[in-house]
Amino acid sequence: MAFCAWCGNPAPEVSYAACPRCGNPTNGAQRVGGPSGGGSNTVMIIIGVVVGGLVLLAIVGILAAIAIPNFLTAMQRSRQKRTMADLRTVATALEAYATDKNEYPHASSVAELSSVLSPVYIKRVPSVDGWGTPMKYECWPADGTCNAYALGSAGADKNWEHSTLQDYATGTTTHNFDADLIFANGNFTQYPEGIQVQ
Repeated sequence: MAFCAWCGNPAPEVSYAACPRCGNPTNGAQRVGGPSGGGSNTVMIIIGVVVGGLVLLAIVGILAAIAIPNFLTAMQRSRQKRTMADLRTVATALEAYATDKNEYPHASSVAELSSVLSPVYIKRVPSVDGWGTPMKYECWPADGTCNAYALGSAGADKNWEHSTLQDYATGTTTHNFDADLIFANGNFTQYPEGIQVQ
């Protein structure tokens, strides 16, 4: 008994006659008048690969368009929160100093403040905010005694909105990462509230 060279189906004889199962010649020859049943079309494969690549590229582009802005906003938010935590930490050390000395330190910068507070009241005084900008410290003496202070960060834009920390209004809320953060006399006087934008 003979078998088809294409599909292995039993055939009465091996010849150019079509196999009843697969339709190809039973002797393994190519079909006459048409493309090979068992071959591959290179053009169709190339088109499939190109279309698949374009679809994959579009999906990656859409995901990047969604993920990158969210990632950048999360980075700015974490820098803002870290800066706020640093301002509170330094303020806690200032309050401890004031408890012992009955006044806040006379210093014109955070670097001077560091030499006064460290290592007794705080192990290390943070000198820059989350964006790498030097923080500000101001003390306002009355009758020779420093009885008020303010700490500040210039925010994401690294530019101060006012020349002195006394110029900031109490209770100001911000909705922008570029806005300054001000902590004075135990409370934030300018602070973020709600959704922050860049």
